[in-house]
Amino acid sequence: MPERSFHVLLVDDEIADAELFTEIFMEAFPEVQIRHVLNGREALDHLDRAGTARPDLIILDLNMPVMNGHDFLQRAKAHDTHRDIPILVLSTSSGEDDVQRSYHNFASGYAVKPASYQDLQALVDRISGYWQGAVILPRIEQVTD
Repeated sequence: MPERSFHVLLVDDEIADAELFTEIFMEAFPEVQIRHVLNGREALDHLDRAGTARPDLIILDLNMPVMNGHDFLQRAKAHDTHRDIPILVLSTSSGEDDVQRSYHNFASGYAVKPASYQDLQALVDRISGYWQGAVILPRIEQVTD
């Protein structure tokens, strides 16, 4: 058990996918706090908003309106106060171009959205085990410019 809540920012325009992911994550790990936004622009606005909890992990879809995942990655990783937040791309695309471009823009990981409920449960277990247990994450509670 972490000593405090683990904050996830879920960036995905597919509401049904986001609800299912959140439900599975919360069932398995009720201490997790998940905030859902619909696109990269909303995600940047959330990160820049004073008083909001800084996410420990961002889970990012690629194909979204307004600002897609690739553009969000570029902008978030170029910003000093967001650069060290790990970003896991979770996309329906397994295309080599999407994978390469994501890592080129400093994604911390890349996974393909599973097609079945059971596979999504297994992926959530792996995500949580790795990001909440296996690695040490930066703990910057307040960053000043």
